[in-house]
Amino acid sequence: MSEEQDQNQVSGQPQQTPAKAGGSKSKSKSKSKSKEAQEQAISPQQSVWPFALAFALAVLLIGFIMHPIVLGIGVVLVAVAIIGWGLERR
Repeated sequence: MSEEQDQNQVSGQPQQTPAKAGGSKSKSKSKSKSKEAQEQAISPQQSVWPFALAFALAVLLIGFIMHPIVLGIGVVLVAVAIIGWGLERR
């Protein structure tokens, strides 16, 4: 054993092995690129419709407490938000 290996064993540090020349880095890069592409394909796109639906539900609930006209406006807004969210292009 060399002095460096001796010191590593005494200090409790794992031994360092030389990196293999060749494809280990390229494989990890290609895996990370394909994983990024897969995540982009799976992850949803940003949308304003969830916020619109939350706002419409708030108007609906306020209309339920306050006045039937506001309730009707809330119902229309909820319907528009649900339809808009459903028809959104992917």
